[in-house]
Amino acid sequence: MRSSHFQQSRRLRRAGAMRQLFSLVLMGGLAITPMAWAAEQHGHQGSAEQASAKKVIYREGGSVLHDRMMDEIKRQQEFIGKKGGYGTSANSHMMQQGVLLVADDPDKVSVSNGQRCPATAPIKDYHVTAINIEITLSRFLDYFPGYMYVLNENLDKARAEETANKEAREKENDPGALSNGLQGDVIQPLVIRANQGDCLKLTLHNQIADEPTNLVINGSSMVVASTGKPATPSNPDTTVAVGKQQSFEWYIKPDTQEGARFLRSHASREQFNLGLIGMLVVEPRGSRYLSPFDGKPMASGWEAMIEDPNGADFREFAIFYHEAGDEAFRILNKKGEMLPQRDPHTDSYRPGARLLNYRSEPHGTRIELQAHMGFYGDESMAYGSYTFGDPATTIPRSYLGDPAKFRMAGGSEIVHSHHLHGGSIRWARQPGNSNLDFAASSNGPVKFPLISDTSDRLDVQSIGPTEIYDQVIEGGSGGLQALAGEFVFHCHIPQHYVTGMWGFWRVYNTLQAPGFQTDVMKPLVELPDRVGRMRTGVASDKLVGTMVDWYGGKKFEITKDKSDWKANPAKVSIKDWVEMQVPPQGKPGHKNTEKEQTLAYDSTVNDWAWDGMKALSEPETTYEWVNYKSSTPGKRQEILFDPRSGKLSWPWLRPHLGRRVPFSPSHSGAPWLEPIHRRDDGSNSTEPAKPGEQGPWSLCPEGAPVKKFNIHAITLPITLKGATAKTPAIVDPGGLLYVLHEEEAEVRKNRAKQFPLVIRGNVQDCIDVVYKSELKDDTRQGFSSKTNLHPHMFQFDTQASDGPIIGFSYEMSLRPFTILKDEHPGKGMPVPMNTTIEADAAKGATSIKVKDASKFHVKTELGVGMDEVNGFESARISKIDGNTITFERPLLHAHKKGEIASVEWIRERWYVDADFGTTFWHDHVYGLDS
Repeated sequence: MRSSHFQQSRRLRRAGAMRQLFSLVLMGGLAITPMAWAAEQHGHQGSAEQASAKKVIYREGGSVLHDRMMDEIKRQQEFIGKKGGYGTSANSHMMQQGVLLVADDPDKVSVSNGQRCPATAPIKDYHVTAINIEITLSRFLDYFPGYMYVLNENLDKARAEETANKEAREKENDPGALSNGLQGDVIQPLVIRANQGDCLKLTLHNQIADEPTNLVINGSSMVVASTGKPATPSNPDTTVAVGKQQSFEWYIKPDTQEGARFLRSHASREQFNLGLIGMLVVEPRGSRYLSPFDGKPMASGWEAMIEDPNGADFREFAIFYHEAGDEAFRILNKKGEMLPQRDPHTDSYRPGARLLNYRSEPHGTRIELQAHMGFYGDESMAYGSYTFGDPATTIPRSYLGDPAKFRMAGGSEIVHSHHLHGGSIRWARQPGNSNLDFAASSNGPVKFPLISDTSDRLDVQSIGPTEIYDQVIEGGSGGLQALAGEFVFHCHIPQHYVTGMWGFWRVYNTLQAPGFQTDVMKPLVELPDRVGRMRTGVASDKLVGTMVDWYGGKKFEITKDKSDWKANPAKVSIKDWVEMQVPPQGKPGHKNTEKEQTLAYDSTVNDWAWDGMKALSEPETTYEWVNYKSSTPGKRQEILFDPRSGKLSWPWLRPHLGRRVPFSPSHSGAPWLEPIHRRDDGSNSTEPAKPGEQGPWSLCPEGAPVKKFNIHAITLPITLKGATAKTPAIVDPGGLLYVLHEEEAEVRKNRAKQFPLVIRGNVQDCIDVVYKSELKDDTRQGFSSKTNLHPHMFQFDTQASDGPIIGFSYEMSLRPFTILKDEHPGKGMPVPMNTTIEADAAKGATSIKVKDASKFHVKTELGVGMDEVNGFESARISKIDGNTITFERPLLHAHKKGEIASVEWIRERWYVDADFGTTFWHDHVYGLDS
C-alpha cells in the first residue's frame, strides 16, 4: 500500500531537514493602502546544545547581570520560604513571583483589604471542590492523572464521566463520556460567573489526596470570609487542608470592568500545570446565564448564553490555552502506554500535551487512523470533519448574526498565540476604546464597516501565563460577511496546533432543534432576544413554489422545472437551484465501493443523488470510529436548506473516514456567499460572480474594483548568502516560494527577486486569486505534496478561501499539477488528476484531445493551460468520448500540444473591507516545513 510508507518517510524527511538549511518558505502578504511593510524573523541563531538547561549562555559582561539576578532570586526565595512558599526559581515563576516577573520588593508592597459585601448586593454562591481526576483528552482516550475544580453539585457527574472513560479503554471504538466538541461534559476547566454589583460567595472544599490546595482569583478583591483578610497566595488562611473547607467573598463593585478573571491553585506548580485552573467571568449588571442546549439557567460551563438586560444578548466562549504538565511530562494512551515525545507522523513535539480546555486531538493521531485503515496519510485534511469526524476539542456554536465574546486565558507557563480564522472575524485590541459594533451583522452583511478605528483590529493575540483577554468579535457570528461555516482557532505556533491545540467555531444558518440537527452535536437554542430568527432546515422539494429572500435585496422564485434568470424576481428551477450550491454529481474515481472511492483521491465530484425533486446526500459511511458512527450506514439522507434563504443548511456533508473532501462547486472561492455566477444568457459561468451579483449578500459588493492574481507555489534553489573570498555560498536546494505566474521565470533566474510574495490591494477592492502548485513529492512530506494559501483579516468565505480544510469546508489544498507519472511507485499519494493535451486546439475550439481522460467527470471544471502565462482557463466538461473531452463553451485561448490540463487548482476571493495595513498569508498544510 502507498500509505504504508507515510510514517517512515515523515521520519526520514526530518533527518534530511537537519542536514540542510531551509529558507523562508510559502508565505506572503497583502499590503492594504496605505502600505506598511515589515519583515518577520521566525528563527534565531544557535543550537540545541546552547539551549540546553545544563548550560548558561550569556554575552560578554553577562556574568555580572547573571550574578545579580541569581542573588535576587535567592533573596526572594528565602523571603518566600519564611512564608511557607516555594523553594526554587521554577516555582517562583509558576507562582507568579520572582525577579524574572519584575516583582516588587515585598517589604514595600501594601495589600489593602477588599470591601465586604453590602447587605443589598445580589449573591452568587458557589461551592467548589478540588479533586484528583483522570483527564481524558480526546475520544481516542489519551489521558493523564490530573486535578480539577468542580462544583459540588457536579461532583458525582464528574466521577461518572471518569469511570465511563476508564471502562471505554477496554473496548474498541468506544469514546467513553467525551462528546464531540466538548458539548456539556462536566470534566472541563471550571468557569463560573457573577455580575457587576454582585456579592460572590465561594466555598472551597479540598478532596485532593494528601495535598493542601487553594483557589486564588487574579485581579479580584476577594477576602477570607472569616477574617476579612485578602485572599492572596501569601495569606496562609487561603490554603485548605485535606478534607477541610474555606469560605471567601468578593464584592464586585458596579463599576468593575466586565470580563474574565483567571483562577488557579497556588499550592503547588503540579496542581496548576495539571489542571487546577478556571475562570470567573464578570458579566454586565443584571445578566442571566443560560444553557446553550436548553435555555435554562446554568451554574458553570465554558459556553453560555448571556442575557443582558441593558444590551444585546450574546454567546460567550471561555477558552483556555494550556499544557498537560511540564515539558518532561508524558501523556498515556488508552492502553496506559506513554505517548512518544515526538509524533512519528507529523514530527511535532509532545503530541496531545498542548490543550484547549482539557482537550487535545493531534493531527498525527488522526493520520495514524487513516494509515490503520489502509488510506493515504493526508496532513492537509487533519482539521477536517468530512475526513475524520468532529473532534473532541472545543467547538463553540452559534447562529448567523449572534453577537459573541471569547474569554481567553493562558493556563500554563508557556506563551501561546491565539489565532481565529475567518477574515472579518476580528476584534479590537482595546475593546473599551473601540467604536466597533459586536452586533453590527445581526441583521445582515456589512460591506462598509469603519475603515479604521481608535483601536487596532486583531486576529491574533499572544497569551502568557494566567493572562486574560476579552475578545469582542466585530460583527458577531459569521463575521461581517454573514457566513455560515467553520472558523478554526489554534495556537499559531505550528508545533502546537499540529500537536492538538486547535478547535473551531461553527456557525449555523438553520435551527438545530431535535430531529433537525445537521451534525452530531446537541440541540442549540436561540439567544433570548433573537428567538424566531432561525428556521429548521427543509428538504429541497419543500422549496418548490416558495419565494426565498436574501436580506430584501434579492429574491428568487423556486419553480418545479423552469428557470428564467431575467425575470424579476428571477425564476429558478429546483434542480438549477440545488446544483449551483453543491459539487457535481459523480462517483469518486468512477468506483462503486466506499474504500475504492476513498483510495481514488478524487475531489471533483460527490455521490449525491436526486429522488424526484428531493436532493439526497451521498450514502452514509459504513465505517465506525471513535468520532463518528452513522445511525443509518450506507443510506442516503435528505440534504437540508434554509426555507427563508434557500441556502444549504450548514454543514451539509457527513463524515467519510479517510476521504478527500470535494472541491467547491465550480472551484468557486465563495460557494456559500456567492453561488450565483451567471452569464448574460443565464447559463452557469465558470468565472467568479460579478461584484454585487448576489445583492446585499455578495462577498464583493456592487461596484467593487476587481484585482486578479495567478499565484503558483514553486520550489527552487535559493541563495541565502552569497559566496565571499573565504566562504562558499549558502544555498537552500529546496526553497519554497509563492510567485505570480507571470513573474515566475524572472524569479527563478534572478536571486534579487527570490523573496516572499507581496501583492497589493486598496480598501474596498475585490481580490480574485487562482492558485496552483508546482511543488514536488519528496521525503519531506512523505511523497504526498499538498499546499494551500491561508489569508488573514479581510472578508472571505471560509468554506473555500481559508486555506486549511476546517470541519466540513471544501478542499483548498492542492497536489502539484506538474506530476504526470508515478515517480515514486508504492510511496505516498497517487498521481494527481493531471494529463497533457495531445494535439493543438485553436481558440474557439469546443474540445481537446488528451493523453488520458479516464479519471475526469462530466459537469466538472477542468483547468486548461495550467502552466501557460495568461493562457489558463477553466472549462466545464459536457462530454467525454475516449480521450476527447468536449466542453460546454468554446475555449477562450489557443492551446498547444503538451500543455497540461488538470483539476488541481482553486480560486480564492477576498474583499478588503477595512484598512489594516499589511496582512500575512501563508501555507497551512505543513506548518513545520512550509
